[in-house]
Amino acid sequence: MTAQIAHIDPTRCTGCGRCISACALGLIEFETRDWKKRSVVQDPERCTGCGDCAERCPFSAISLIEPHQGRRSPL
Repeated sequence: MTAQIAHIDPTRCTGCGRCISACALGLIEFETRDWKKRSVVQDPERCTGCGDCAERCPFSAISLIEPHQGRRSPL
């Protein structure tokens, strides 16, 4: 079984930042595009799939996926 990684849905992310403090590896950071602040996983290959960020997100914007799924460019 392949380890899963965090995927942040940019359409659901509000930029609250709760996931940033939840990531023990510091892989999630803010990114600003079109005047909107959103969280992004900066180095998904290092993600361990622990799920702490997904649990902390109150907007269900983070899901754990197989590494080859859902690779989309941020909006």
